[in-house]
Amino acid sequence: MIFHDFGMDTASLAGSLDTKLAAVREAGFSQVMITAADVVGHPGGTAAGVRAVRDSGLEVTGLEALRDFEGLDRQLHAYKVDVAKAMLELCASLGGRLLLVEASTSRHASPEPDAIASDLGKLAVMAVPLGIRIAYKSLPWSRTARDFREAADLVLRVASPNVGVAVDAFDVLASGVPLDDLDVLDPVQTFLVQISDYMWQEVRSAEEQATTATHFRVFPGDGAHSDALAQFVSRLDSIGYYGNYSF
Repeated sequence: MIFHDFGMDTASLAGSLDTKLAAVREAGFSQVMITAADVVGHPGGTAAGVRAVRDSGLEVTGLEALRDFEGLDRQLHAYKVDVAKAMLELCASLGGRLLLVEASTSRHASPEPDAIASDLGKLAVMAVPLGIRIAYKSLPWSRTARDFREAADLVLRVASPNVGVAVDAFDVLASGVPLDDLDVLDPVQTFLVQISDYMWQEVRSAEEQATTATHFRVFPGDGAHSDALAQFVSRLDSIGYYGNYSF
């Protein structure tokens, strides 16, 4: 691993997009994960937001996040396909080559693995002409993939080289998933690792985990799990992961 492998997520910072990009650059990072809302919510409009990212000199790790995409049907599916197309086009305009897709939490989403894999396969086909990879991220409160092991199984079902797994260190540590289970990951099909910590020693319910994930994460080194995070990264390195890390 080298420092260039590590970037920052704009969702982790306060202020305008321009302020966030300057802070990431001044902190010494060379890449940034862009939250779509930061771009489309730019005071000068989406085009100005894209220019700000392009002019920042930072490499774009990817764009986040397409949510509640898979497992839907009829009008809901058609609507999410349109959203996906727009996000893929935005990702390409930013110079990004990765779209983060979070496992669906919608009550309308089917948990049937073949249906989920089919939808992810359709997304992969849509992304190919733009040269974009799909990083599928589990969520502990999802209906379709509750941890990286389930996400990896679905990615295996899709069997497309531009669909892989995104792993969130917080979800692994807060859920108490054994680090040995990281061995199920194919390093070639693992596209992104997100790293954060949290202040309390344990998360005591699914509701608390969701609240902590959304509102109470802290940067590595500022929380209660520095040793566990170091072991997490070391384990990924030992299985041959060579992709990007995002704070």
